[in-house]
Amino acid sequence: MRIGVNARLLLSENMEGIPRFTFETTRQMALDHPEDDFILFFDRKVKSNFDFPPNVQKIVIPLQARHPVLWYIWFELLVPLYLKKHQIDVFYSADGYLSLRTGIPTVMVMHDLAYLHFPSHISFATLKFYQYFVPKYLNRADTVIAVSEFVKNDIIARFRLGKNKVKVAYNAVSRKIQIKEVIVPAGIQSELENHPYFLYVGALHPRKNIIGLIRGFHHFNATQNGKYRLVLAGRMAWKTDDIKREIDASCDVIYIGMISESLKYQLLTKAEAMTYVSWFEGFGIPILEAMSTGCPVITSSVTSMPEVAGDAALLADPSDIGSISNAMQQVTGNVELRSKLIEKGYKRVGEFNWKVSAKIIYKELIEKMS
Repeated sequence: MRIGVNARLLLSENMEGIPRFTFETTRQMALDHPEDDFILFFDRKVKSNFDFPPNVQKIVIPLQARHPVLWYIWFELLVPLYLKKHQIDVFYSADGYLSLRTGIPTVMVMHDLAYLHFPSHISFATLKFYQYFVPKYLNRADTVIAVSEFVKNDIIARFRLGKNKVKVAYNAVSRKIQIKEVIVPAGIQSELENHPYFLYVGALHPRKNIIGLIRGFHHFNATQNGKYRLVLAGRMAWKTDDIKREIDASCDVIYIGMISESLKYQLLTKAEAMTYVSWFEGFGIPILEAMSTGCPVITSSVTSMPEVAGDAALLADPSDIGSISNAMQQVTGNVELRSKLIEKGYKRVGEFNWKVSAKIIYKELIEKMS
């Protein structure tokens, strides 16, 4: 079988949620099925090898699709030509987009419907594209993979898709990473010296509730004589002017930008807690990444986050800075609670597995091809 894969978002080995899902599920399917060929379609040349097995081939479709007009050209004009040229039997698209102009069976992953819940958080052009195309994508897909039961139920409720058309395949933590001593940049090291810290890892944009997190942290830190620091790691995404102003006005908040996987995991092992109090998530991989290192987790009590965290995290109301502050107080002031969260976190993260998710997706690919 020749499986075409939308690899448009695979740019480097430092991945956020959607490219991570694409990479891990594709790599696992390729490892489990050496008899199949996996043809990955990129929208640019990438330097990273990604550690794919030999039955994975990389093809560049020469148009960098990072704007609604370019999305349309790439998916509706170029992708059908390349799928036909490379004799693809079934198409796997894990970033919420697909091609409406190909009859090739397609399995598509939807990570969330955030554009419906928080339309003001994205640009006008992007919102209009999603409003027009997402319903068409969901109807066109032969199978829709949701990354949580929350997303599955949201899709079914809003688009009236049959339950049998939507399957759930969870995210997981990547292959076990060896946490090595890495050289922490001098600026970060000096900022953290003699200061315990909370950590946020992920893109920075309005839906992540970074301003609420910072204000909740200030509320907590004011009761601690300014002892703690809040470290924010990740790219500045969109609509970040207010976030930047909030960071600039905070002497106890440290923004360190994008970081390597090894530095991320080292920072997690030493953090007081991962603080992940988004307004909305389809899943939330950083929750599991923190648990895998023995780092307690504070996350939101809304959308998919309770589903992912189970009873292994403290849940806070993202709209209430007092709730966020109180969770920080609990995790730093109660040694017994902290130990229980760590123990439960190790157990919880073991319940999510890329191999299981890849098996669910591969089953759909096989069935749709036949």
